[in-house]
Amino acid sequence: MQEIFWKESEKNILRKFENEEDVFHIIPDKNSNIKFWAVIKNSQISFKFDIQNENSNIECYFLIPAIESQNVQLDINTSFKVNNTKVGINVIALASDNASITLNGNLHIEKNIKNVEAKLYEETLLIWNAKYISLIPWLRVDSPDVKASHWAKIQRISPKRLFYMQSRWLSQEKAINMIINSYSEQIIDKLELNEKEKSEFYSMIQ
Repeated sequence: MQEIFWKESEKNILRKFENEEDVFHIIPDKNSNIKFWAVIKNSQISFKFDIQNENSNIECYFLIPAIESQNVQLDINTSFKVNNTKVGINVIALASDNASITLNGNLHIEKNIKNVEAKLYEETLLIWNAKYISLIPWLRVDSPDVKASHWAKIQRISPKRLFYMQSRWLSQEKAINMIINSYSEQIIDKLELNEKEKSEFYSMIQ
């Protein structure tokens, strides 16, 4: 297990995980305002967000381009232990060609906690024939004075859309990459990346 402390001075944190298997215990500093994004390929990764310092504002974005029979398991566990915090967990997975994806997201707000906002969003887009897809969002809220929500969605790209793109002289590979990039742009818009960070992001998803 790797223990990571996010400092108040940090903002955008960019990571790529490929062919990895690890557990990360993350503790944000007091008054931290962090946007974290990660690209995950063919890995089994577990994140344990331990919210134990007040006035933390954390937005996390995970992009999983699971192409060509990749196997991805992502476990996200977020525990709220203090007041006045806000955490949003967003996972977007794109699956094709017998890919296997398992997403487990847990939010736990402990007793007597106030002024907390917690959100868990999971979406999987089936571009081709995925082998296995599992999305399990879970909330445990032990305090009444909070806002907490979760949402999960699985949808398939219409074969007509791929056919239309390929009829415009695009190969299937290029058409799929365009779809992946369109979802990636949703993350980029929210993260306020500079040009160098945008270039790094696109290189990670290829």
